[in-house]
Amino acid sequence: MSKEEDANRNSQASGLLHNMSCAPRSQIQYRSPHRRAQGRGIVFALRAGQDVIAGLIGKNSNGLALEPSEDAERELRRRIDAHARTLPFPAAALVTDRAEPQDEQCDHLLTIVTVLAKSSGHVYLRDKTPNLGQVKPGRRVVLLVPQERRA
Repeated sequence: MSKEEDANRNSQASGLLHNMSCAPRSQIQYRSPHRRAQGRGIVFALRAGQDVIAGLIGKNSNGLALEPSEDAERELRRRIDAHARTLPFPAAALVTDRAEPQDEQCDHLLTIVTVLAKSSGHVYLRDKTPNLGQVKPGRRVVLLVPQERRA
C-alpha cells in the first residue's frame, strides 16, 4: 500500500469517528441487584456546611480554651482515639458509601467524627491514627456491622 492510499484511508476513518455535530447525551447506568447478605449498616454523615472540627476542639480535657493549632488537633485526635475504644464496633469492619433503607442513622457528633476519621474508602480500623482530612461535610460512611453469632 502506498503512502497516499494509507493517508486517504486514515482520513476516511477519522471522519467516521468525528461525525457527531454535538456532544453525546447518552448515559449508561447499572445498579447491581445484589444486596448485603448479612449484617446491618449504620450511616455516619456530616451535613453540608457543618463546621465540626471547630465545634469539637473547643476546650481541652482541663477545660481550657484551645486555639486552632497543633495542640487543638492533638487534643481532638486524643478524644477520637478515646471515644473509638468505647464504641461497640469491631476493631475492623467494612464500610461503603451506599446506604439501604433499613440502615440506622447515627446522630452523635463525636461518634460520626470518630468513624469518619478512622475509615478509608473500604475499611474502618478502630486502632488507626485518626485522619482529620476525612472529616468533611458531605462525606458519608456506612459501617457494616456483622450480626452477632449465637452459640
